[in-house]
Amino acid sequence: MAERTAEQLESGFFDVRRQSPVTTETVRRQVAEPGSPVLVDFDHTLFASNSTELFISRCRPSLVVALIDFLVRVCVPWRLVPAGRGHRVGDYLCVALIVVLTPWNLSLWRKAAPALFEQHRAAEISAVLADVDRSRLTIISFGMEFVIRDLLRASEYRSAALLATPLLPRPSWFAGGKTTTAVGAVGEDGVARAVFVSDSLDDADLLGACRSGLLIPQQGRRVSARERLYLPMRYTARVKYSRWYALDQFLLVDALVIAIAITRDAASLLHFAVIAPLLLLSVMSVYEIGYFENDVHGSKIEEHPVLDPSVPQYRDYPIRVQAWVWAAASAAAGLGTAVLLGELGTDELLAAGTSWVLLLLVLRGVFFLYNRVRTDVRVFVYPVLQALKYGAVFLVFAPTALGVALVMSQVTAMWATYVVYRLGGRKEDLDRDLLGTAAFLVAAGLLGMASIAHGGPFEEGAGREAESPVPLVAALLWSLARACKSPVMRRVRARLAT
Repeated sequence: MAERTAEQLESGFFDVRRQSPVTTETVRRQVAEPGSPVLVDFDHTLFASNSTELFISRCRPSLVVALIDFLVRVCVPWRLVPAGRGHRVGDYLCVALIVVLTPWNLSLWRKAAPALFEQHRAAEISAVLADVDRSRLTIISFGMEFVIRDLLRASEYRSAALLATPLLPRPSWFAGGKTTTAVGAVGEDGVARAVFVSDSLDDADLLGACRSGLLIPQQGRRVSARERLYLPMRYTARVKYSRWYALDQFLLVDALVIAIAITRDAASLLHFAVIAPLLLLSVMSVYEIGYFENDVHGSKIEEHPVLDPSVPQYRDYPIRVQAWVWAAASAAAGLGTAVLLGELGTDELLAAGTSWVLLLLVLRGVFFLYNRVRTDVRVFVYPVLQALKYGAVFLVFAPTALGVALVMSQVTAMWATYVVYRLGGRKEDLDRDLLGTAAFLVAAGLLGMASIAHGGPFEEGAGREAESPVPLVAALLWSLARACKSPVMRRVRARLAT
């Protein structure tokens, strides 16, 4: 007998009102009763996937769709809306915007949907419902009506009643639960006589209102459109590290280090606070390809790879091509902004762009090598990766001597943490921020000694003399703030624990 797929799970019916399991044969008898309406949930019940996520993930162009998804469903805190209804609004707004801005996806979906239903059909549930008269069957879902209708178009459920979110819903649609929707379709008496099958206790209201509310295991694995929609740093924040770590590292560490390293005065610091994140995003888009490759392919050569459980869900993540698109776009935005702010001349733009492309190619090559050498050799490739990440901007903007010291202190801190990890230690036991601060203060002290002993201020890369203490003050404040981070966070956690 062939092995069951994720879409063909055992039903395992559980009667919520009676708090007891129910056999499949008992369910067959219940749904066969002529006077009992049969209500069935769609996502992860009749359909072993999530129809909304599947639709969003298949819409094109994926760059536009990924931005819509990010702005609507990630940036807006829908979780703060009571009873989980915010997510329903977020899903609806995301799909509605995609339809309005990319209307061709309606016809593309209509063509692909029937085959997708057959691919993700929940076979066990379909077998139980096989003999139910379609006039007594109602599919009830908070998914999008046109999405589900197209999925069912060529199936035996095409004539069944469907209650789902229309493209132009009333505001009240998002306020009620499925009981309200079901009563509107079959009446209160019909709900009281009905058999309802669902995979989720989010439907507890209707499970409890029906004569027989049957809870089943989730059919198919949980899916997210974001597993197939690329955005820079998404893989880093969702799989490689945490969202907070990615945000903290990107904005408060990497981008600030780069901005301070090339600043000359207060005005340029403000300019580079805008330019540096754009250029860093370009670097990190290519850098992230290495992260992805390290997890999906590079880990094969490690004896004990440390992988996030969600890595298999990203096997088809479209990062290899789209990351380069984002890298080029963010680099163009960064260099263009530098021209507008007067930090880069128009006559320098072509040379800067060419240098940047070559740098990205070198970075990709080094990470490619890193993922294919032995782990003991990686210890010596790792600092090169870090130097390329932080020092890429030096190709376009001249750093100060102090800036180079700041970058080197950060590279040293990252490298030391990695060495501890590779030698089998706990990298959490090493305060990386404090180490980086100490390294910077030592380097800055040596530069200061040289300046005092030999006269003259620090010199910048282009031979210009530093006219402002802003770079030194900014570097010191940043280093001290990072050194204080760990003690402060420990106190905060301790207070929250009590």
